[in-house]
Amino acid sequence: VYHAVPLGSATADRHRERRTMTRAATIGGRLLRVPGAWRPAPSVVGIPGLPSKPWWERDDPLFAAWLPRLEAAAPAIRAEWDRLRGRPSDYRISDSEHAGTLHSSPEEWHWATFVDGGRVVPALWEECPATAAALEGVPGLMVGDMPYAFAFFSTLRPGSRIAPHTAPANLRLRFHLCLQAAPAASGPEAETSRPACGMRVADEVREWEEGRCLVFDDAYEHEVWNDSAGERAVLLFDIWHPLLSPDEVHAIRQMFARVQGMADARRGGA
Repeated sequence: VYHAVPLGSATADRHRERRTMTRAATIGGRLLRVPGAWRPAPSVVGIPGLPSKPWWERDDPLFAAWLPRLEAAAPAIRAEWDRLRGRPSDYRISDSEHAGTLHSSPEEWHWATFVDGGRVVPALWEECPATAAALEGVPGLMVGDMPYAFAFFSTLRPGSRIAPHTAPANLRLRFHLCLQAAPAASGPEAETSRPACGMRVADEVREWEEGRCLVFDDAYEHEVWNDSAGERAVLLFDIWHPLLSPDEVHAIRQMFARVQGMADARRGGA
């Protein structure tokens, strides 16, 4: 069930919040699910009317102060990924946002997680200082009271794919810093055929380039495939949507903290 979140002041009363959620399916259907058009369609919670687009450009002025520095750290981050790639994945398919509907086997998609549902994973943070420093330098990195916030080394095995899906929320932008991928297609064939390793967001397909970021809004339908002979590896991380104000981010975090508090209280009383 889609929930539309109203954004007023950070202290909006809870009655208004509950009343809005009872109308969530209708509001979400009218504003975010428009037949025949590519629109953000978050599966759980979203902000109607938040300006959006499927792909963001890496040279957008919003990222100019920090993205070049992060990309310059790619070789050091790649070295840390190399050290971890042979370990067991910490991806739990049953606990993922999409409950195992995206691919046929957890072995297809390997994770080494730095931020899990908003919670920093201290052991990996300490073991990978170059990656940790790069993430700490990202303004608006999603951490804290936000269950849909992640950062991890994402490795897609050869012959694997992630089925079309949408994010649970439209509150974030997702970054892929490419650490390893098949070379991008070039020449006449690139214009007519699907690349061996790529990602579609809405109706546009793009390929990864080592040392550079792809930036997208994963509330739009997207899918990923790797039909190449090698692994595709990225440092994946989420930032708060840059068109949310600080007050709005604060209000959203308070909402998620209250929801978590109620869930904890129910478990404690069971």
